[in-house]
Amino acid sequence: MKGPRAVAVAVSVLALTAGAHTLDAGGKDRDSTPSHIVVAFGAGLNTAQPGNTPNHHIIPQEFTVRITHAKKLDGTVVVVPATVNFIVSGFHWPWVYNNGVTLEEVQSHVPAAGLFVNYNVDVFAKGVDPGTPPTFANAGVNPSGVMNRTDSFGFSMPGTYLVICNVRGHFIDGMYAWIHVVDEDDN
Repeated sequence: MKGPRAVAVAVSVLALTAGAHTLDAGGKDRDSTPSHIVVAFGAGLNTAQPGNTPNHHIIPQEFTVRITHAKKLDGTVVVVPATVNFIVSGFHWPWVYNNGVTLEEVQSHVPAAGLFVNYNVDVFAKGVDPGTPPTFANAGVNPSGVMNRTDSFGFSMPGTYLVICNVRGHFIDGMYAWIHVVDEDDN
């Protein structure tokens, strides 16, 4: 008896698994595009050291998240924003620009000197201001809590959003990424 029951359970599990993904009109697996993602924004607390470019990165540098729709108990449908959680490590400041702002546009407005880029045109959202870098000369000093945190952003409209580290030297080193936001109802 265990044999047929085990086969029936296995077939049921396979059927449920096969039906778990939704294909869009183009045959793509929509469920493989996450509705939320965790992204590394820098690495470690030593990012304020000059010439430390290996820590000036966003991983992944390009990614896609999807807006979903949920049906409430009363039958109404609500938009559930696509969510990006940046794990900020060190002295970094995420700035997300509105759909359509190009990398070249921001690059053309980088000041010749100073700590920040501060290109304040078409900004979608800003992360937590990291403040002034701590002095790393004192080994016993704990850096500010804003230097190791999670900055979360929600996107309710499809598009391509540019995110940069607003710290001028980091941005110049290539610390930027693209967020592609898609709607689960779009093909």
